[in-house]
Amino acid sequence: MKMKKLQIIIIALLLSSHVKAQQLPEGFNAGDRTKTNLNIGWKFHLGDVTNSPTAIDFDDSTWQNVSVPHTPQLVSYEMDSIKETWVQEKYLRDISWYRKKVTINANTSDKVFLEFEAVHNATELWVNGELVGNYAVNGYVPFHFDITDYVQLGKENSIAIKADNSYSQVIAPDPHRTDYVKYGGLYRDVYLVTTNKLHVNYNWEDFDAGVHITTPTVNKHNGTVTIKTTVKNENDTAKKTNIVTHIINRDGYVIKKLVSEISIAANTTHTFRQSATIEDDYHLWSPDSPYLYRVNSVIYTNETPVDFVENTFGFRKFSLEKGKGFVLNGEPLFLVGANRHQSYPNIGDAVPNSFHYNEALQYKKAGMNIIRLSHYTQDDAFIKACDELGIFIYEEPSTWIEWGDDNWFSNLEKATRTMIRNHRNHPSIIVWGAGINHRGPVPRMQTVAKEEDPFRLTASASAPWDGPKNEGITDVHATMDYRRTEFPESAFTMVMEHGSSPNSEVNQFHISRYKGNKNNFAAITWLGADYNHLQPDIVDDQWSRDFMTTYGVLSPYRVPKPVYYWYQSELVEKPIVHIADETASKDGKVRVFSNCQEVALYHNNELIARQLPDNELTKLNLNHPSFTFKHNWKEGTLKAIGYSNGEKVIEFIREKEGKPHHLHVEYNITDQPFYAGGSDIRLVYASILDENNEVVTAAKKEIQFSVSGAGELIDNGKIYANPALAYNGIAAIYVKGTSDFGSITVTAKAAGIKSGKASINTVKFNTNEIANNAAPIYDYPITRVDIGGEKQLVQFEWEEWTGNSDQQLSYSIKETNANIAISSSQKINWLGDGTSMLGDLSFVGTDGVFVEKGEVQMKLTNLNAGKYTLETFHHARKTDIKLTNDIEVTVEDADGKLTRTSDDHIVNYYDNSSSGERRPISIKSMIVSDGSNPVTLKFKSKNEKGSLWLNGLILKQIK
Repeated sequence: MKMKKLQIIIIALLLSSHVKAQQLPEGFNAGDRTKTNLNIGWKFHLGDVTNSPTAIDFDDSTWQNVSVPHTPQLVSYEMDSIKETWVQEKYLRDISWYRKKVTINANTSDKVFLEFEAVHNATELWVNGELVGNYAVNGYVPFHFDITDYVQLGKENSIAIKADNSYSQVIAPDPHRTDYVKYGGLYRDVYLVTTNKLHVNYNWEDFDAGVHITTPTVNKHNGTVTIKTTVKNENDTAKKTNIVTHIINRDGYVIKKLVSEISIAANTTHTFRQSATIEDDYHLWSPDSPYLYRVNSVIYTNETPVDFVENTFGFRKFSLEKGKGFVLNGEPLFLVGANRHQSYPNIGDAVPNSFHYNEALQYKKAGMNIIRLSHYTQDDAFIKACDELGIFIYEEPSTWIEWGDDNWFSNLEKATRTMIRNHRNHPSIIVWGAGINHRGPVPRMQTVAKEEDPFRLTASASAPWDGPKNEGITDVHATMDYRRTEFPESAFTMVMEHGSSPNSEVNQFHISRYKGNKNNFAAITWLGADYNHLQPDIVDDQWSRDFMTTYGVLSPYRVPKPVYYWYQSELVEKPIVHIADETASKDGKVRVFSNCQEVALYHNNELIARQLPDNELTKLNLNHPSFTFKHNWKEGTLKAIGYSNGEKVIEFIREKEGKPHHLHVEYNITDQPFYAGGSDIRLVYASILDENNEVVTAAKKEIQFSVSGAGELIDNGKIYANPALAYNGIAAIYVKGTSDFGSITVTAKAAGIKSGKASINTVKFNTNEIANNAAPIYDYPITRVDIGGEKQLVQFEWEEWTGNSDQQLSYSIKETNANIAISSSQKINWLGDGTSMLGDLSFVGTDGVFVEKGEVQMKLTNLNAGKYTLETFHHARKTDIKLTNDIEVTVEDADGKLTRTSDDHIVNYYDNSSSGERRPISIKSMIVSDGSNPVTLKFKSKNEKGSLWLNGLILKQIK
């Protein structure tokens, strides 16, 4: 019996050591938490199964091998020409089964969860043959299951998932028509999460759950952040709990450290509330400068780290102001962007994270600063990308035109709360949808949004033909305008959907019109990228339409159309001139997009015209209307030259399209890792080029793709994907990596023209999500010391160095035991008489030590080896000297000796009792310590008369 107990203890220790042996960057501590990506290695069956697919010993050997994100059914570009309306009662409305074997290595006392980013549409989970539960609320929001009581640690566990995409009466947007397709399957990431019983819970569990970050004060030069972190104690005894929260700058340096402690009773939760003001290293978040801070919290019990959580946030303040519109960080900003559907041709909603980031990057490069996530909650990866790139988001729950009964609304309310709780910490999100698209504001949606998040705007999702003519009960009148809708009299308005055309003329009309009224603050085109939709009516030809839209800024495969380059000319600062291709330059008009003042257009080196931007009433309020040249281009070469202030800035050359000559093959993403295993994919583009390497947009050839190496084409032989038909001269197909990483080569061939090929390498897929996302944390001490006499006013949160004689001329830093000593050949005087001054850090500058003449030397000893920044303050409080920065400083450190005259303050002060809105005069020095020898600094006034002062210092270690 003793031997058996010993074996159990040994196994437990081995499991524990396995879990905690994560290879993480410097300073990063995950405690007991693990997060494993389960995207690879699933078995899949389309359709319901009656012979116990949940059983441990079920034979799934005949099932298909798949990876997540996964779509149960690949579809053709034209949606299989299905004869079904947009209510979509049957098409793709199938049950899908997924099975996977997972070995779970965790501590015997740990909690184990399965986390789903989203599943279409209702989910049942079985573990080791037992039903864990179901989630039938919404197909676009995350959820999780606690599977602790169902798993066997250290052994293989059987997971079975039933993803039911059946037509539903209570799961929005069903049971109604939608202008988007309801795809099925495990189409977003799946994770296995293990934690200590004392852990941070999921954001969506409750209002006070997970982490909630707000920035209640956002000023130009400082801000306040509040962090609520909810810890759940699932132990049967109370736990003394510490939380250590680090606020970390972009470079990984800790700029604030917050510590709280409490005893959490058994089987309860506690929400820690921590706040900090940020003054040093303060940056605002905006589309032009999307600065993100990290908030990393580690949970301790009995000084042992047991859990962690990390989020990002940004300081930004926005408001709606009459006569200004949308005001960001004190400056008016008109928002221009696009609506986004998440789906891609053939694969539907099963889109990898790399695609989400890349599409956000495309919109950013177009200059757009807002995306509406229509008409449902979208992937975390896209929202994180918008945080990083600087794109605002308008997000809404899944609805469209109609609504259901109380059960339907109850599920929609739950989904809305989950959406907000999951995404509330993202600075990119500024608007929550509080209406049903086309119908306008809904009281229940408004109150839910404001209960969950009173800090953001709500939008009405209105239409010109019904509902209120203004914002109603919401904050913003969000309307659609495909013709020329009348504006509300006084409401703040965004056109959440406006018309678009490949040649940009429609876009220019709507954006210019809405910019003409200062109560209007956003123009969001319909549509960012073309997408599949079903037929409104399969009987009435009046409503017949293509299964794929044609008016997006990007093609369905995310290839930019001519209108994309107009957005760049309108919104991007760098010089641009672009001649639209022959899908937009035709019928006697050549369209040129440029942000230059003038454009000269040449045909075969002969000047056609040199002209200003289009001077039309419909483009009056644009920054850079297009240049339309009346020229019937039949052959030869066009060259556009952009001029500003009379000087040539940039040029662009386009040849008249010739006959198809060869194929050029490339991948949609080459600047991110391409992961093996099938969870990540790439689009392969085959462009039909002429002899001058121009895309032949009129070419309709079929392109045959083949692949060699460590990849597979995504095609089931039934969707007409291969050979692929070219659209506007470009054909596309998807490729995924095999389980082995390596080189992939895709070759494209077409009759009568030269073939093309391109290679790409896959890399090993790391399933450790914590390691994948962890970044270094440099928790170096920041020492702030205020120096002064006995009655000095000590700066808030600074260390106090007080003295009145030569006996107090050295100081030991509390956190590091490093020592600072001051000396001079002259008498050192102390000032600290309780007087004050005006200015930033005024309590530092108002007192200090000084010498009537000569030098002041500072010696730092016992300083840890490394590099440091040292800012010393030298604000003279006696009126015997002008307040200048004419101070010579000599640094002697491990790098040698350097003497320079301070130039850190450019403009001098003239009032000893005020520094205005600036800091006291200071000198910033870089010093290097070898860990043994002292570092010395000598300060010498270059003025012949007057005293030399030292008021305080800030010492920071850096990498």
